[in-house]
Amino acid sequence: MKRTSQRLSTIWAALLLLLPFHLFPFQQLPTDPDVLIGKLDNGFTYYLRSNPKPENRIEFRLAVKAGSIVEDDDQLGLAHFTEHMLFNGTKNFEKNELVDFLQKMGLEFGGDLNAYTSFDETVYMLPIPSDKPENVKNAMLVLSDWAHQATFDNEEIDKERGVVMEEWRLRLGAYERMRQQIWPITLAGSRYAERLPIGEPEILENFEYDAAKRFYRDWYRPDLMALIAVGDFDVAEMEQMIKEYFSDIKMPEKPRERIYYTMPDFEGTRVAIASDDEATSNSITINFIQPGEKETGNTFADLRESLVYSFFSQMMNQRLRELVQSENPPFQYSYSGYGSALGKGKNDYTISIQVKEDKFTEGLLAAIRENERVRRFGFTQGELDRTLASFANSLDRFEKEADKRESWSLVQGYLNHFLNGGPLLSAKQTREMAEQIIPTITLKEINGLLDSWWHNDNRTIEVQAKTENAAAIPSAEEMTALLDAIVEDDSIEPYEEEAIASALMDAPPKPGKIVAEQTNETTGITHITLSNGAEVFIKPTDFKNDEVRMTAFSFGGTSLYPDNVYWSASNAAAIVNEMGIGDFSAIDLGKFLTGKTASVQPYINSYEEGLSGFSSVKDLETFFQLLHLRFTNVRMDESAFNSWLSRTKNLYVNFSASPDLQYSVQRQRFMYDNHPRVEFPSAESFDKIELDKAVQIYKERFANGGDFKFVFVGNVDMPSFRKYLETYVASLPAKGSKEMYKDLGLRIISGKHEKNIYVGVDDKSQVNITFSGDFDYNLENNGLLNAAASILSNKMIETLREEMGGVYGAGASFSSSQYPNSTFSFSISFPCKPENVDKLVQAAIQELENIKQGNFTQEDLDKVINARKQNFEEQIKQNSYWQSMIATYLKTGEDMENILTGNERADAITKEAIVAALNKFVKEDNMIKTVKLPQNQKAELQQEIKKN
Repeated sequence: MKRTSQRLSTIWAALLLLLPFHLFPFQQLPTDPDVLIGKLDNGFTYYLRSNPKPENRIEFRLAVKAGSIVEDDDQLGLAHFTEHMLFNGTKNFEKNELVDFLQKMGLEFGGDLNAYTSFDETVYMLPIPSDKPENVKNAMLVLSDWAHQATFDNEEIDKERGVVMEEWRLRLGAYERMRQQIWPITLAGSRYAERLPIGEPEILENFEYDAAKRFYRDWYRPDLMALIAVGDFDVAEMEQMIKEYFSDIKMPEKPRERIYYTMPDFEGTRVAIASDDEATSNSITINFIQPGEKETGNTFADLRESLVYSFFSQMMNQRLRELVQSENPPFQYSYSGYGSALGKGKNDYTISIQVKEDKFTEGLLAAIRENERVRRFGFTQGELDRTLASFANSLDRFEKEADKRESWSLVQGYLNHFLNGGPLLSAKQTREMAEQIIPTITLKEINGLLDSWWHNDNRTIEVQAKTENAAAIPSAEEMTALLDAIVEDDSIEPYEEEAIASALMDAPPKPGKIVAEQTNETTGITHITLSNGAEVFIKPTDFKNDEVRMTAFSFGGTSLYPDNVYWSASNAAAIVNEMGIGDFSAIDLGKFLTGKTASVQPYINSYEEGLSGFSSVKDLETFFQLLHLRFTNVRMDESAFNSWLSRTKNLYVNFSASPDLQYSVQRQRFMYDNHPRVEFPSAESFDKIELDKAVQIYKERFANGGDFKFVFVGNVDMPSFRKYLETYVASLPAKGSKEMYKDLGLRIISGKHEKNIYVGVDDKSQVNITFSGDFDYNLENNGLLNAAASILSNKMIETLREEMGGVYGAGASFSSSQYPNSTFSFSISFPCKPENVDKLVQAAIQELENIKQGNFTQEDLDKVINARKQNFEEQIKQNSYWQSMIATYLKTGEDMENILTGNERADAITKEAIVAALNKFVKEDNMIKTVKLPQNQKAELQQEIKKN
């Protein structure tokens, strides 16, 4: 066996790190010393990293350097089909036993347990609890079986055809239809144009059994595979297990060559234009595909190049964002950047433009003019300084959090290294490299990049449009001419930026006082009452080294306003946020905050108003100033409002073409009996918004800081935090009163109802079945019905997917609300083929009835309980979980000590209690079934009615 230790052990290697990189630009970069990279004699690679966060968890990835790009002509879609088959029978797990086996460990199918297939790779994800040694051994058995012992039972292949076809069906829609028109033009001559991973229906439904087996034999072999393991384990022990389970995988006697395909160079510009009635946006994408091939490298020079390109993209896109935020934005959105093109070894420079309405020429010109401005005049030193400050801040936080990174975030880096190569640096090494590289990067160098990227050959233009706007699309010749002529545009002037204020506040506000403070020793939550009446709940943690998260809320929301100002009220927070804060426009605020980690965003919903935010430790004062200003210094900027209104109106009008959205909108109207507060935004609704009224409502909602509850979670130093609270929160204005929301009468209709909704042209349906009604809101009932939904989800996967082959995914969900009154919703949903709706609905309802009658096993319940406990063990050590739970418990009045009792509450769930809860609340006499069906079926139904 060959073993590669990635530790820098020689004096020479250490000295190299001390020398300026430009002396050794092609010297290989060091590798993260915390990961062990090894290779078995058969060529099988492994990456091992011990990491204690979260405890008793291991993240496994089995990667195969083979995807749809290597399929033979009779195998289109079978790389992805093979991925499915590995869950349907291996040497040690017959048929569907594998999923059942892993669910007993507490894994959730489709969530924890998953896989994906792309053009060039297939990856299997297996996160497991490692508190029991047998779990690790069992995981190794599963992974080993996947790697070389899948059985491909013919009967299982035939059953899985239906499942894969349902996954194929999910992709039907406007953008798939337009892709089929565009790719044959822009990717002509490339294998990628004809090897989409989902495959071809004719082959998926009719391929010979051996075609799939042949793909597995040819490409699932040790020299193309790697196992990546990151988690709470001993590296030496894990390495020994890998030798035991993977050393006997045999290479084929005559292995096929693994060819890495790329995009061939071509002359001139390829232009592809497609439109569709159901398109939800108008867009133009220009790709300047760089000639030749470039492999991903791992040298100082490669890292330096990637940083230079990254800095360019940040500055370029900041310019484009400023155009988006102008009073009359020339486009909805635009992005420019250099990166990997489709195909190994190819890079491209991309300009992407989302066009407003039918303004194709206007949007295209604005984006390429801004690119030409940069090519001609470059960026300013101020732009580069801000970009470097942002990078330094990110690097600083990356290093500070290095010992608190969760395994799931680390494993992706090692996976990417195996599949694509490139650097694999620790946080410390990244800083060391950056400190050598950054001083050598010049503004002149960055400003010269576009000259080398912008060319007339190897260029593609793709246009996707709504049919109603297609007449406004310039011709291929006109768009090409615009690109070529932009360099002659004499009206383009250098970029100018105005000076911005150096501080958010001229002086801190007059502070208030802390009048009461009490700490709960069980939860570690400190409850502070401030002199203005505001209440603060602080949970200090060490989950992250440099993170503080905040939620603040008070009751009221849009429920306090009549319907005639509803649109102004519901959009007030978004409008105020778009206008900036204090003396800073939104653009200037973004520049001021460059290099800082501090954000505070307001919201107003139906029954409450509030803020959410986060901060690094060093930027806490900036964060608290933002928090104070969100209450006290609303900026009025009509230009910013007009910009927001133009973009937002266009966005919603475009979305309205989506059949899925049309179905959702009609379903909501039906379920809530056309209540005005569930109306989907339209152009007319946005026309009802009045800026003055929106600002007035925002000020009213945030006029009484003393009516708010504030939740802070993270790396909190209490002495300094108290000072911030007194200065910036206790000083907020207060009225000495408390508000409450009003009941809007927003209820799901009672009774049993069915409705077919005919939208879209594709042959696909969506089924939603909802049970609802009044509810006895408490943690126990919530837990019981959540467990019931999880059991039902598992049963539907077993029946509707694995036995019937009628769906790709199916699930049940439960939600409840305590205010404005206590209600619940228990839902079943799945997409499917239209002609299968009735039998699948019948099967789903029967599975629900089985559970209501107690016809499920303790093993079924144990799977759900184990999964819940594992999720809880991970969540309870996350700042975001505590932030959410404290706020939720404050709103519902639950005892916050119950936040810690997740495992006990899960263990208390019994079959009998689930059956009782389901029969008490989930009743067919309060059930709504809605089904999305293709439009043509409505026409056929009407014709049938006329005949009869």
